[in-house]
Amino acid sequence: MTGLVNKAAMIGIGIKIGVPVLAIGTGIYLIKRMFKRNPDGTSTRVAPSLKDTVIQKENLTISPSDAALFANTLYGAMLDFGTDEKTIYNIIRKISTKDDMLLVIKAFGMKQYLWGTRTALIGQNYNLLGWLRFELSDREIAKIKAKFDQWGIPI
Repeated sequence: MTGLVNKAAMIGIGIKIGVPVLAIGTGIYLIKRMFKRNPDGTSTRVAPSLKDTVIQKENLTISPSDAALFANTLYGAMLDFGTDEKTIYNIIRKISTKDDMLLVIKAFGMKQYLWGTRTALIGQNYNLLGWLRFELSDREIAKIKAKFDQWGIPI
């Protein structure tokens, strides 16, 4: 009987200490998240702001519906656990101009991100560049970086 009482007391102490620590940590995280953003809502640490970027329609080689299809395919390749790098590389290979890529980024929009899953409240909004930065390792980013450098889009 004493063993049960000791376990109950330990659980009670753990709850009394653990809940406030968790609440304080969550509060600090949310406050920090509020202050580190680009004007378009992306994190300054992860993705550059593209708010003032203008798409030159005469340089487009894809239609807006193609851009939406590419954006949705990229989103599907990164959504949930596990990333389909092959699909990401294939889509990036199909995009030929900077304005095409900007159109795809615009079509992707801002999506909540928390370890590649759909989230509400605790996730943070990122554009396509932010998602790519989180989902791909440095070695994987190196495979597409040359194309982004050619377009003048930092990744």
